[in-house]
Amino acid sequence: MLLSVCLPLQAATYWSAGVSDETGWFDFNKTHKKGAEGDDLLCWAVAASNLLAWWQQQNPQQVPMGTPQGVAVWETFQLAFDNEGSDPDQGIRWWFSGEYVQQNPGGGRRCAALLSSSLGGFYRHCAIPFEQIAYRGRGTEVTAQSLTEALLGGFRRGDAFWLGASCRKPDGSRFMHSITVWGIDTELSPEGKECITAIYMCDSDDQARLLHRIPIRQAEGMLAFDCAEHPVYGRLGLVTLDTYTGLRVRVAE
Repeated sequence: MLLSVCLPLQAATYWSAGVSDETGWFDFNKTHKKGAEGDDLLCWAVAASNLLAWWQQQNPQQVPMGTPQGVAVWETFQLAFDNEGSDPDQGIRWWFSGEYVQQNPGGGRRCAALLSSSLGGFYRHCAIPFEQIAYRGRGTEVTAQSLTEALLGGFRRGDAFWLGASCRKPDGSRFMHSITVWGIDTELSPEGKECITAIYMCDSDDQARLLHRIPIRQAEGMLAFDCAEHPVYGRLGLVTLDTYTGLRVRVAE
């Protein structure tokens, strides 16, 4: 397996708008309670909640009266959905329009169901469709090059992202997880190409308000975690980043 290495010639750090290593980011967490009344499968809802809370903070003039904000975003997701997997994009779309399509990106489980039709759709009268403020990459279209281009372009504007991280388990199945990314470190290669060397991410599984700096490398044509010494992420094996959605910091003109 060939690895592409960036040499530390010139370093830069990019953040989402209003974010630094100490402030501006959101990191809601699951309690890890299992079963129908639990939340251990709601990483997708946490990723959506983090991005929505941040976006509303950056666009206060666009928040309709009565719309949940801050931690109340995550609390609303917990009330609205049962404890199953889904897609953060569907959660964000539901927040804006009230439309929710059951869509589980993997795992072979039933997709989360919407429990309350009285929640969501907070922007249905404001003409801000999900597609107006988001851009995405999925499946085979997500390579090290395409993801690097998306993250660099997005963070230069001040956008924020959720990423899909996955690894192959010993039984051949894939573990899939949604994380929220608030910044990146980059370095220039000897050829002058800007490479991503680390991401700043929040994880719904760590049970703490914590911003992780995770080193990144290229492996098998994709961006992957490079943190063998990390007590959690290091023991998972090869963790690749194969899905992204960028939420634009401002409403598109």
